[in-house]
Amino acid sequence: MHFPYYIFAFAFGSAVGSFLNVLIYRLPRQLSIVAPHSFCPKCRKAIRWYENIPIISFIGLRGKCSGCSSRISLRYPVIEALTGLLFVYTLSRFGFGINFLFIAYFFCGLIVITFIDFSFQVIPDMISIPGIFFGIAFQAINGNFFAGLFGMLFGGGLILFIRVIGGKVYKKEVMGLGDVYLTAMIGAFVGFPFILPAIFLGALIGAILGILYITSTHQNRESPIPFGPFLSLGGASVVIFEPYIYKLFTLLGIYL
Repeated sequence: MHFPYYIFAFAFGSAVGSFLNVLIYRLPRQLSIVAPHSFCPKCRKAIRWYENIPIISFIGLRGKCSGCSSRISLRYPVIEALTGLLFVYTLSRFGFGINFLFIAYFFCGLIVITFIDFSFQVIPDMISIPGIFFGIAFQAINGNFFAGLFGMLFGGGLILFIRVIGGKVYKKEVMGLGDVYLTAMIGAFVGFPFILPAIFLGALIGAILGILYITSTHQNRESPIPFGPFLSLGGASVVIFEPYIYKLFTLLGIYL
């Protein structure tokens, strides 16, 4: 693959990342993702096209709104750059074809879910539920329909089991249905048995960062911590490091 293709993938990915920022801002606020056009959340000034160029506009505006000079969240260029880099990775790994589109959708869905859940502690079903079917389709196209189906059932089923048992033991909701759908989506995309390290990594990262957050901010242990971002990170990590995890399974005598 020639270098200009990767430049295009990054540019295209960062443009998609700009749209993901729209979803992250508007979906939890139940705003239309179509209209009105992009605007400053502080002064409501419409953002002109040349102020909306991914990454470049943020630098040109020095991170401030041209209308009210309020700070533009660093989240915007970070998501644009992250999406661009993930598109470059996806192109290098899968080439440009149907698999590229599926994995790009998967990464984009995880990004939207991560930032919405982190800020609002809610996982949008309109991202995760269609993602389950896209994941099954991805596996079916690659001849792994049952791996995707079992991954979806195991992932979603395990979190549902934890949700039910945890609710009975602690007399409160310990997992939302959004976590169930998200894990089912991840399981559909990564398949079985790769859903196992995805959940393990998500739980491990969540436990470590959760403890650090509680101790550093002196929060009460009862303070809710969203699990979606950690599950998403676990799912993305399994896709990115799948060849190495595959080798690990082989060393353990698990032949896929």
